[in-house]
Amino acid sequence: MKHVIILGGGMAGLSAAMRLRRHAGALTLLESSPKFGGRCYSFTPREGWGEIDNGQHVLMGCCASTLAYLADCDTADLLDRRRGLALSFVHADGRRARLGAGSLPHPLGLAQAFLGYGMLTLSGRMRILRVAARLRSLSPPRHEALDAQTVPAWLRALGQDEESIACFWRPVVLATMNSDIDRASAKLFATVLREIFLGAPDGADMLLPRTGLTPLLVDGALAALREARADLRLHAPAEEILHRDGNVIGVRMKDGDVIEGDAVISAMPPWALQRLTAASGLEEAFGIDFDRFIPSEILSIHFRSRRNLGLPLMTGLLETRLHWIFDKGMEEGGTYRYSATISAVPEDLPRDAESLRRVLIEELRLAVPDLREDDITDILPIREKRATFVPLPGMEAYRPAARTSIGGLYLAGDWTATGLPATIESAVRSGFTSAEAVVAR
Repeated sequence: MKHVIILGGGMAGLSAAMRLRRHAGALTLLESSPKFGGRCYSFTPREGWGEIDNGQHVLMGCCASTLAYLADCDTADLLDRRRGLALSFVHADGRRARLGAGSLPHPLGLAQAFLGYGMLTLSGRMRILRVAARLRSLSPPRHEALDAQTVPAWLRALGQDEESIACFWRPVVLATMNSDIDRASAKLFATVLREIFLGAPDGADMLLPRTGLTPLLVDGALAALREARADLRLHAPAEEILHRDGNVIGVRMKDGDVIEGDAVISAMPPWALQRLTAASGLEEAFGIDFDRFIPSEILSIHFRSRRNLGLPLMTGLLETRLHWIFDKGMEEGGTYRYSATISAVPEDLPRDAESLRRVLIEELRLAVPDLREDDITDILPIREKRATFVPLPGMEAYRPAARTSIGGLYLAGDWTATGLPATIESAVRSGFTSAEAVVAR
């Protein structure tokens, strides 16, 4: 293999490059923005804030591809592993409960966790175990057929009541699929549940970064790629994929420069690839219905408090507009930093900072009843408007494979046919798959 060009320096592009760095004679990674990492990065928003992440990401022990990528980047030690489930929840009506793994061996420890989840009645907890039993016996044809159903329709067919759906299953869907539960594919959700709960014994472990996303996910990869003499370019948008006689021959850059290549991996999101596809005359060759990929937004609200609010490291809120609160620790100046996330942001959520501050304080008081308004000194909302795509039922048929009908042209990205929702794990898995297809060719 001579020269491989990768379009897009997010997680899919970086993981593809890491897999190819020992195989390609020459490797070029092109990123149109001023930074690598795609939708996973750290930055300094303004004076006094220091470095923050654009959004909160939590990995799990079942994220095998991501853990392999981090090991290759030599940054796996920047994760804190919390054995088993260890989550605290607060309901809008004031109820509190904890979901914590028991002391028994896997998978009995998970059964202990579900049975001890006090947000539900005992019969509701037993119903959760019924879903786990069905997952174990789910045949491949039945699994495929679930893509025609929404998550609630499937769960109701398995005997789940509305309280269990609202107080257990909905938070899992929001956290893993960035989707309102009524719009989410039951097939993708069943895949997620199998990987977390029915896979390796450590699959349900929570892995929280001890550093920013850029040091964790990006810096180690860039160092390894530079050592491999890869050509890493920022501010480098491709204008056209060049092809002749059914084979890729390179890319034309926006500035007119032509980079010749024997293989090209597009690791771009669908809305970016759509423009490039049209400019390259590849609409028919790809056959991708880009309109199917509806973006779903995530809002992160970083905020500071004058005092320690006494929250667990990670708190889930139920039947509220906020979904998760993360304790980010004490800063040098003696203030405490936190972040709150809202997944699948609804259209009626306020957009201005002052209105978001009111929402934040109102719902924080569910977890911190004695919170005063002046305890919160500063807030910083950050929107990732195209964080993922909506995993609607039937979407799996429209997600493209890594190989295309053009020789030497491959696709990667969390939106491609990875079998997972749009997550870091999906992006990394797609990068590995596209790289292995290039090597095989």
